[in-house]
Amino acid sequence: MRIKSQIFYLTISAYFLVFSLAGCGGDSADDLSANIVPSEHFNEFLVRDLRSYFNLPARSPKSVGQEFIKGNEDAVKSSNGLPRYYLWVFVYEGNKVVSEGFAEVDSVSKTRFTVRTFISKDAIKKDPRAIEEAYGTSLGADIIDRANRH
Repeated sequence: MRIKSQIFYLTISAYFLVFSLAGCGGDSADDLSANIVPSEHFNEFLVRDLRSYFNLPARSPKSVGQEFIKGNEDAVKSSNGLPRYYLWVFVYEGNKVVSEGFAEVDSVSKTRFTVRTFISKDAIKKDPRAIEEAYGTSLGADIIDRANRH
């Protein structure tokens, strides 16, 4: 009888432990929303921070533009816990594209973006296999497809 009660208590203790640990990861939606730049400032802050990344002063004749990589319009949780966006970025001089490529951009504290990675179109075209290895077949294929457009 004593062994059965010990097994019972161990089983109950294990259930409590499992259920108490189940909530320890936090709600990833809450984690993301704590950092996502509000929609009314999204483009303004993104352009500001892309200009900063590419060292384009306010009076520069160059400008930036961006598009979301197909199917990645919403933020995903990055390895550092911040909301991450996958973008195709353009640097223009007048109407001419002078640079373009893939960027991973994190939203931080609802006030700014940090460019985590920028890979130029030429670098992607030079080694597309490295892109697929780094970003998986789905996202990697979308990045490579974008680089191969004229």
